[in-house]
Amino acid sequence: MLDVLGFADRIQTRHGLEQTTAQYAALIADAKTRVFPEEGVPKTPKPEPNFEFGQFVFDSLVLVSYPIEPKSVYRFFSATILLMELFFAKRFPLRGAVTKGDFSVDQAAAIFLSDTFKRLRSEEMQQQWSGCSLLEDIEDLALQSLMGLSREVAATTELSRSSPLHRVPVPLKGSKSVPVLRWCLNWSHFVSPKALAAGLSYMEADPAKRKNTLAYLELIQSLVDDTQTLVPEFSPARSVKVMKFRSGFRMKFEDEEGNPVNPQGTVKIEVRR
Repeated sequence: MLDVLGFADRIQTRHGLEQTTAQYAALIADAKTRVFPEEGVPKTPKPEPNFEFGQFVFDSLVLVSYPIEPKSVYRFFSATILLMELFFAKRFPLRGAVTKGDFSVDQAAAIFLSDTFKRLRSEEMQQQWSGCSLLEDIEDLALQSLMGLSREVAATTELSRSSPLHRVPVPLKGSKSVPVLRWCLNWSHFVSPKALAAGLSYMEADPAKRKNTLAYLELIQSLVDDTQTLVPEFSPARSVKVMKFRSGFRMKFEDEEGNPVNPQGTVKIEVRR
């Protein structure tokens, strides 16, 4: 379950309502094209769907994976991370939580129910930042499926910036609240510095959430940088980032400012096990 931060404040006026409707509709359309694909690249196999169910409800997004197995877990988390990237870059920062449980949907009546919604909403609403945490009951499954690590091993392993999950302090609401350690999605790794600045600029209306989100970003930046620098022949691409999962990977070629670009020449990718 993901929630758009500050959504209600955007629609307090007629102009704000109309503007937000247009921006939100365009963003959802882009997200559906990139994260809920129905067609693949021409002359390639049709892509496997990332979610069995995905529904935008006002300022919230409910996502449900296919029955749990390594590839479905990979597609679910990889696509959720991509969604958070897209929304933050367009100044619609998300906050959310992930768990496991049973789910039932009646498409005709537009009814979807789960025994986990209440726990997800409670976990999500307590957080004072833009981020997405895992509830404890899914930590082992996520760590094993995505990174091939047990919870005990992962807690003592030095993870790089590109790791799909990091164990970080999650800030909670309330002046006396103490942050809790949670495994969280690495949503910022592929977001360009310019897009990060845009998202943080939007969050200036909520200083506490902005401060905590900035602290999180700085923490991730302090980790081992495993970005690969490229030789000049690949210009305008200057570097490549890769996020590795047990069942797949994502990659991004960047120019010197961190924007996505296509490299010149021929790129050969070898996957070794």
